[in-house]
Amino acid sequence: MSEPLRLSPDAAVAELSGEAVVLHVKDGRYFSANGTGAALLRRLAAGGATRETLADELVRLGADRARATADVEAWLARLVAARLLEGAAGPATR
Repeated sequence: MSEPLRLSPDAAVAELSGEAVVLHVKDGRYFSANGTGAALLRRLAAGGATRETLADELVRLGADRARATADVEAWLARLVAARLLEGAAGPATR
């Protein structure tokens, strides 16, 4: 199992109408997420989550396992690129 990933301390999350926005406070860049992304952000903001638990969340929402795993990897890579994610097992460190 992979190490827990967490949102950066420089990240601020706001949810509205089932969607979410994550702001990198220091540089002002933001990342928006639909309802599915908002569910994953809640997991990351609530103490962290592993890749596996994030994929499990997508499977719970109706995705098949292979697609959930690929989508989580792509989504985490975007968060890393925006400097919104921390964790030794982040996609950028693979």
